Amino acid sequence: MLAPSFISVYDYPDIVYRLRALGFDKVVEVTFGAKMTNLNYYQILKENNDRTWISSPCPTLVNVIRGKYPHLLRNLVPVHSPMGSMGLICRKHFPGYVNVFVGPCLTKKMEAQELDTIDEALTFRDLDELFVKYNIPEEITDTKHIATFDKFYNDYTKIYPLSGGLSDTLQYQHILKKKDILVMEGMGNIIKILDGFKDGYYKNYKFLDILTCEGGCINGPGINYQYPVKERIKRVRKYKEYASRYEKDLGRTGKKADADGLDFSRRFE
Repeated sequence: MLAPSFISVYDYPDIVYRLRALGFDKVVEVTFGAKMTNLNYYQILKENNDRTWISSPCPTLVNVIRGKYPHLLRNLVPVHSPMGSMGLICRKHFPGYVNVFVGPCLTKKMEAQELDTIDEALTFRDLDELFVKYNIPEEITDTKHIATFDKFYNDYTKIYPLSGGLSDTLQYQHILKKKDILVMEGMGNIIKILDGFKDGYYKNYKFLDILTCEGGCINGPGINYQYPVKERIKRVRKYKEYASRYEKDLGRTGKKADADGLDFSRRFE
């Protein structure tokens, strides 16, 4: 289960070849999980306006609120992160498999321990160490390995790891106005916002799309930084455009029916 920020440090489709060469039988993007997270966010924001809602995919943010602002736990949107959502989807469609999440974030390891759908969480740094250990080259020409991701393609949530990526892909126009949403990044800024809550609200905002890493998840601590932040952002947007143009109609698009029967709600305590 590869976080969409992968493209900020790895080339596509080489990364899919490399993961299969490493021994993974199925390789999926987490973008369809992000879509299901968004659909559930949309419903909650549509039906509940009795507080300022705080985005909850960032486990570092969740842990800060647990530790310093427990009164704001009720403000966290009670929905699984894209990782948690994709874990549920993979449990349904790939029963018996070990679910391994790979992403840029150290605290995803903590989140994974709280879920029964993620067996292991690795950072990109961890993955690089495995590539070295098992002599997996950066470019693979062995065509016995499949180059594309398995199932559940979703193009527009490929920008999810960028700051503001959640709200940009939420398609909120029918339930919120742009001025109702605050996009913010960086721990110092986040603390000021959390300190500014009064009676369950932060100013006049209805939804806070906030991440603790500057620039978003493409700047997580579990990344070996070979590109500057601006270049990583550019790579994410370029990959989204490429995928929308060349891969959207390959029969792998994830549909809501693929998630039938799954409960994407999550409690924060």
